[in-house]
Amino acid sequence: MARRLLGPQNAAAVFQAQNDSEAQNSPQHNSEHARLQGPTSQVRSRSSSRGGVNDEDAIQEKFYPPRFIHVPENMSIEEGRFCRMDFKVSGLPAPDVSWYLNGRPVQSDDFHKMIVSEKGFHSLIFEVVRASDAGAYACVAKNRAGEATFTVQLDVLAKEHRRAPMFIYKPQSKKVFEGDSVKLECQISAIPPPKLFWKRNNEMVHFNTDRISLYHDNSGRVTLLIKDVNKKDAGWYTVSAVNEAGVTSCNTRLDVTARPNQTLPAPKQLRVRPTFSKYLALNGKGLNVKQAFNPEGEFQRLAAQSGLYESEEL
Repeated sequence: MARRLLGPQNAAAVFQAQNDSEAQNSPQHNSEHARLQGPTSQVRSRSSSRGGVNDEDAIQEKFYPPRFIHVPENMSIEEGRFCRMDFKVSGLPAPDVSWYLNGRPVQSDDFHKMIVSEKGFHSLIFEVVRASDAGAYACVAKNRAGEATFTVQLDVLAKEHRRAPMFIYKPQSKKVFEGDSVKLECQISAIPPPKLFWKRNNEMVHFNTDRISLYHDNSGRVTLLIKDVNKKDAGWYTVSAVNEAGVTSCNTRLDVTARPNQTLPAPKQLRVRPTFSKYLALNGKGLNVKQAFNPEGEFQRLAAQSGLYESEEL
């Protein structure tokens, strides 16, 4: 059974003993209390406890300088066209990007756009390339860890005058015999020179050097030559001319007929029986009117030559 202490001195002695015991065990109590409360602000950086460096150096190790993963190649663009320069850059923190043209900063405006995609691709966009855009472009990427640079050359070509194709003269419809050769000719004016397409009954014409061939020169003259024409070559032909400024086309007809192989018979020779009739005197050339009205002696001479005589009884 527990002993009951009596008297104020005994009770005070008990409390004093407890206080002494707590004072002796206070370091163990403080460490236990610290474990439950978690680490303090002094132990955030492992680098500080190991190497003795300050906190600023420990944070600097987490920065990465910019590095270009993909850069554009040199370009040659015609004036008035759309142009786009794409590149990708890495770094921590994300670097700031600036463009310079021949040493002068490039600013975003109605003709120039600078965009960044979600995947980290950067783009410098030229809505309409102008002659003043030509030159050497320098791209500079910077962050707290450093910077990186690349350059690209943009050449702007003078805008070429364009004109849609038009026919100076069109191919004419033709009718030929089987086995003959035929030319379907036309002349086209266009800048730049157009591409030509020939179709027969809406099917592309296949050119070859044996029978069907296509010729054209710098003046725009175009000739479709077909040798040894057959029935399959007949039909509607369509020629189309296409360039960057437009397209034009026209149609023509080719008819192929069988060559006649029957020769016309020679005219029969007219055989005329000589007579001395005053009303009719024929020869191989037709009616001889003059001899028909000659004197009677002429008729007798003709009758003697022919051996025929006119009867008086008729």
